[in-house]
Amino acid sequence: MVVASVSGWKPGPQAQYGSAKAAQIHMVSSLARELADDGIRVNAVSPGSMLIPGKRWDRMRRQDPAGFERFRAEFPGGELVRPEEVADVIAFLLSDQSRAVTGINLPVDRGQNAPTPEGY
Repeated sequence: MVVASVSGWKPGPQAQYGSAKAAQIHMVSSLARELADDGIRVNAVSPGSMLIPGKRWDRMRRQDPAGFERFRAEFPGGELVRPEEVADVIAFLLSDQSRAVTGINLPVDRGQNAPTPEGY
């Protein structure tokens, strides 16, 4: 299980971070094929923007409430991803319920990166 990021497939600032995450996503695809005969599954999750106490978006929420509200409006439903939601997806991918799933990169972003009527 690899924790990548939406930055690995959606261009943005911090090119070095995005490049590293893109490499992880590619590695997942390659390893899934290489290790399948051994019964080993390899998958990735790509969290979107998460609301974590004390981190970037939480600080923005406290220091710039209007800016945070504008940012939050990008999310269908208006909520950022919570860490426990990412953990739930990881738990599923590690379970036998997902035994037929390998080589994927699953965005966990509450639709933040879904196309809008205007495009991305």
